[in-house]
Amino acid sequence: MWRTSAICRIWSGALLGALLAARAARWVGQGRVIWLAPLATCPLTGLMALARPGWSVWVAALGLAALSLGGVVRMVAQASFQQALTPDRLMGRMSATARFVSWGGLALGGVIGGAVGSVLGARLTLCVGAAGMTLSLLPALLSPLRTLRELPRTQDPVRIGDRSPARPTP
Repeated sequence: MWRTSAICRIWSGALLGALLAARAARWVGQGRVIWLAPLATCPLTGLMALARPGWSVWVAALGLAALSLGGVVRMVAQASFQQALTPDRLMGRMSATARFVSWGGLALGGVIGGAVGSVLGARLTLCVGAAGMTLSLLPALLSPLRTLRELPRTQDPVRIGDRSPARPTP
């Protein structure tokens, strides 16, 4: 019974993230939420290392729910940003490339996590993973997204290499 409830808590993080994504972007800014969401939620995945059999599985569920919430908020903001800057004719390529990098990273992370886990053990590996996920926000933090409050309203054809006239984004 408690296992089913813990799984429901994890999924509720993703649902809550979907419901809060637009509000979070308005509150802190669309560019800022791309790095603030992981900063606020990824460290909580370290709670998974504290879980033991029994009631403390809730601690792991809390960490995973936070990760789901932050991941969905970041992904909504990031996808909006990518789509606002990508010309329609390149949208499919941009989406395919982003998915390839993202999903390829998941496979690579699984292999690396398994190797690290066999050397360091599960608990320490979970802590290393939490630190790695938190540090993954650095490229966004060190970019102009750090201070961007709103997405660009038009595409700049010179900046993105498209020769078609700029058009307003919806």
